[in-house]
Amino acid sequence: MRRDNLASGVYREVKRRILSLEYPPGLILQERALAADYGVSRTPVREAVQRLAQEGWLEIHARRNIRVRTPSAEKLRKLFLARYLLERDALELLFAGNLQKKAGARMRLLLQRMDESCSSLFSFISFDQDFHAVPFMMLGNDYLKSFWGSVSEDMIWFGMMAMCAERYDDVLHEHFQVIEALEEESFERALSVLLNHLDVTEGILDTKFRQGCWLCETCERAKKIKLS
Repeated sequence: MRRDNLASGVYREVKRRILSLEYPPGLILQERALAADYGVSRTPVREAVQRLAQEGWLEIHARRNIRVRTPSAEKLRKLFLARYLLERDALELLFAGNLQKKAGARMRLLLQRMDESCSSLFSFISFDQDFHAVPFMMLGNDYLKSFWGSVSEDMIWFGMMAMCAERYDDVLHEHFQVIEALEEESFERALSVLLNHLDVTEGILDTKFRQGCWLCETCERAKKIKLS
């Protein structure tokens, strides 16, 4: 297999493990151990690590120690500000294009997949982001898709930290309310329930910051992760 293909494979797998919290925030990684874990030489690992560092997922320190990024309150605030603006405007454009009912139908299918994936938090959160991506996919604007893509992976990462067992039913219900509003063709209600859903999620994460740690209940490595 070509080296660039090996590097891409390592890149995708390391990012998946970061997003799913298999590699929790603050975890120290080393090239040698990663190469052994993935059965490749250190060169494709180094290339993958450099790419992930450029994207902000990894921090490279002295002696080739590699640290998984940690969350910050500032990053959270900026992320949700971007998300509010993007999702609000996308919803408005969806109604302007009379696409709300078609969007609701697509969202129903994704809501069913979310419900069926409750045993896997990472799958649940990934389908959650697919749900929120529907307006951007339907509008046919490549720039909007790109803007959404730039925040979506961060939302998966933060979403993994925000979730707990008691939250599953609430998330499904909040999504169902969005679908109902779209099918009723009520922009005001759709916007209201969407923003409430985002407010609740941001509030959970903000509370965890104020408490000073994350409790990753669903992470295989379940542990308290101190904030930077």
